[in-house]
Amino acid sequence: MRISFVTATPQSVAEGSGTYVAGIGLRRGLESLGHEVRVVHPQGRPGILGYTVHRFRFNAGLRASEFRDADLAVGFDMDGYRVAGRTGCRFVTYIHGQLADEARFERGMVAASMRLQARAEAVAARRADRVVTVSQYSRRRIAELYRVPVRKIGVVPNAFDAAAWRAAVDAAAQRPDARPTVLCVARMYPRKNIAALVRATSALRRRVPDVLVRIVGDGPERPSLERLVGQLDLADHVRLAGHLEARSLAGAYASCDVFCLPSLQEGFGLVVLEAMAAGRPVVACSGTAVEELIEDGVNGVLVRLDDEAELAGARGSLLSDAALQRTMADAGRERLNRFMPTVVARDFLAAAGSNREPEATE
Repeated sequence: MRISFVTATPQSVAEGSGTYVAGIGLRRGLESLGHEVRVVHPQGRPGILGYTVHRFRFNAGLRASEFRDADLAVGFDMDGYRVAGRTGCRFVTYIHGQLADEARFERGMVAASMRLQARAEAVAARRADRVVTVSQYSRRRIAELYRVPVRKIGVVPNAFDAAAWRAAVDAAAQRPDARPTVLCVARMYPRKNIAALVRATSALRRRVPDVLVRIVGDGPERPSLERLVGQLDLADHVRLAGHLEARSLAGAYASCDVFCLPSLQEGFGLVVLEAMAAGRPVVACSGTAVEELIEDGVNGVLVRLDDEAELAGARGSLLSDAALQRTMADAGRERLNRFMPTVVARDFLAAAGSNREPEATE
């Protein structure tokens, strides 16, 4: 089968990435099954006008005739909204983040940009032959916010090569000291709730005096987070590491004891799979798609949304109990097989309504 991916962010599916972005995993899974995948993406990088303008320009330039040789076209999020339903082949909108849901938590130009893109994403979802998303949480939000019938929306989790990631973590250098360490990997947007993680560290250090909280990622909230760390006198306990390349990111997972994702909104939570594959228990907030990855008390701990006391207590309990860390880590690793790229690729084609096997070749 000839499959076309449509994306304005080519690095997510066309280039290698140590973070194992979902598009790469799906592409590899499809190709391992014998399907041919072509990526339709813009040339160059976003210019001075920014990514949103870059993305709309790319979509404005798409033509239905580009897909006449494809059996299936897959538009990532809003991408392909202008040609959805007109390509001459089956068109699937593959939604990961659900932009309208994310925009509820953002501010200023970020929120405005996301709402604009969400309008296009809604058009793509309505025009597509089928919508596939990555969690039951996202399915409910798409149906509600985009007015798409639930029966039109399939759910297939993100693809994730756990074995490759585990090997990268195992090969990474170990930490130079033995401080109890909590890792958070997230873009610094309000919906990621990182400020609550920082504030909760004030209470946590009273229980674990030498605790270190390492936050990997960057974004518009970084200046305010830096100020918060200073105001709370947490410079010795909270490190804002910024963006890390693949090898250093693997090292960050290797160097932590507990992983924490305090998001108020999460459509899936790929970093949770990275933590599970690295053998680290997870602390996260309930009420998001992470509930579909974490079973409370089994492979992690779920706390109430925006409850900083619970956020501090859960991390403290895990940091103080090495045996519980190991038990939860083992439980997490056992749950990763269903995210293997080949498994996800088969499930994706079935959900997309295009699950025939590739033709045999001599």
